Amino acid sequence: MEVFDILLGTAIGDAYGAGVEFQDREWIRANVDFQTFVNSRDTIQVPEEKKSLFTDNYHAWNYTDDTEMTIGVLKALISKEPFTEDLLVRMWREEYEKGIREKGYGRNGHGSMSWYYSGDKTIEEIKSFQRNRPNPGNAPAMRSVLFGLLPEKKINGFAKINAEATHPNIHAILSSQCIARAAEYLIVKQEDPQYIIDYCMRSISINALYQDYLTAVDLLPQYNDLEETNFETLCGPQPIQSPYFLPGIKGVPSDSMFTAGCVLFVLKNCTDAFDALKKSILLGGDVDSVASITTGIMGGVSGLSSIPEFMHTHVEGKQYFEALGNQYNQHFPS
Repeated sequence: MEVFDILLGTAIGDAYGAGVEFQDREWIRANVDFQTFVNSRDTIQVPEEKKSLFTDNYHAWNYTDDTEMTIGVLKALISKEPFTEDLLVRMWREEYEKGIREKGYGRNGHGSMSWYYSGDKTIEEIKSFQRNRPNPGNAPAMRSVLFGLLPEKKINGFAKINAEATHPNIHAILSSQCIARAAEYLIVKQEDPQYIIDYCMRSISINALYQDYLTAVDLLPQYNDLEETNFETLCGPQPIQSPYFLPGIKGVPSDSMFTAGCVLFVLKNCTDAFDALKKSILLGGDVDSVASITTGIMGGVSGLSSIPEFMHTHVEGKQYFEALGNQYNQHFPS
């Protein structure tokens, strides 16, 4: 296992997915062949005055907040400081500001954290916003892969701190823990992916709603045999309905639980990193988060040789990830 492969896989899934995120599943299946980069961000179905949120300062192959916050987690883990919510928030902010210094603008993709970075809200106000939402955002899940590499007794606790730093919501916490446990199961334990959902349910203190959802996901047919009713089970009502984002399209909503469930289903059904990337993106909706997690985990499982060369060549950050991987390995020698 190479942390470099996890970071690079995360960035490739994130960057490729960012080009087609929030597009309808059927549109993606008709227009994306994974032979070239597709940028459809200017056609995202939001009011014209909001399109700039998705297009301003966006450039093909740049990674987004998914990778940026994962890097912040890594830097928190290798710091010599106690692992706390405050440490994570500081590392995320420092990584965000690093991007501004280098590019002249902040990365695309930040949800409620953009209010904190802009000074519009305090971190406590953001926590209050996410605390009781029925559909908390998926940021805790998208940045939790590296917790799966920790000693087993630390995984759930660190993943909970990760969620509570911004999303102190039970479903955000469970999603963060699920993704961390999935990474542990496949990368560290190297176990059979057919039983990944059962392992995750047994490894966390799951509530009834979340357990019912994951149990239903585990009973779905294989990926290539999914029918419309199966997508309703996996992704929630289709097309997506408000307040879930983006309403009106078929795909994965920006929701912590559905993101985690889709990740686990893809990991159960994929063969390598490229297969994980494709299966994630072909779900439609908030695909960059799903693809960043699954491609990162599968990079840690079997490397990235399956990923097409043009993706390796064009994705942002390769040398940076090499340096970060070396720092991680020095801090946590195998």
